[in-house]
Amino acid sequence: MIRKLLLLVAAAFFFLIGNSMLYQENAAFFMDQVQEDGQSVNQTYSLTDVLAANDGLTLSENTIDTAEAETGENWESSFDLDAWNLLLVNKQHPIPEDYEVKLGVIKGSMKCDERIIPELTEMMQDAKKDGITLVVCSPYRDMSRQDMLFNRKIKNYMRKNVSFLEAYKKTAQAVTIPGASEHQIGLALDIISNTYTALEEGFADTAAGKWLAAHCQDYGFILRYPKGKEEITGIEFEPWHFRYVGKDAATIIMKKNLTLEEFVQRVRQQ
Repeated sequence: MIRKLLLLVAAAFFFLIGNSMLYQENAAFFMDQVQEDGQSVNQTYSLTDVLAANDGLTLSENTIDTAEAETGENWESSFDLDAWNLLLVNKQHPIPEDYEVKLGVIKGSMKCDERIIPELTEMMQDAKKDGITLVVCSPYRDMSRQDMLFNRKIKNYMRKNVSFLEAYKKTAQAVTIPGASEHQIGLALDIISNTYTALEEGFADTAAGKWLAAHCQDYGFILRYPKGKEEITGIEFEPWHFRYVGKDAATIIMKKNLTLEEFVQRVRQQ
């Protein structure tokens, strides 16, 4: 009996301290429209939906020379890390308590930061011209939903006769701890295509995945969790997860094969 009580106390302890950790950003666990096992997206929003919900979009422009970004000449001094689009969110840098998200509607109940919708729309339009139909399947999520989905996943594992500690461990490897997800600040989007609706590594080999990896920086987005950088980001490779940082920063990050963590560190050290 005493041993059982001790185990329960330990389980509760690990559950509480888990809020300081950040793991794989798997959007399959963040949407009612996504099947948790197969990660198949049943409802998404296309270019037509985005255009229908947003009129009079104004696009931003690059303010630094792309050639300068490629040569690496003093680009670090061109950035202000206090800018909204450069906010670093990970397990070491949870979302500030006073952060206010400026939400705009993508379609229906789907939202993201209103300031990124023009570039998102332009990117989807240009992809369409190249024969690629991009769809958004997981944009902004609030804290309560993140909490609910995290705890629901734990319960799902425990129904399979998995201990609480093991269920928590498995969940934390697939679902971001509430308060440390870029989706909660409205700057991250999970983007797939109309022909490949699974949130898995195979998306990287599709025409849509290759197009996004090659062109996302032209619209201010970066591939947030690239392959081979897992030790730096703390998150597994996710070819569908894109983060808005602005065209200037995105150009440098993608051209130089940096993560947002590496970019921020270099700017701070300049």
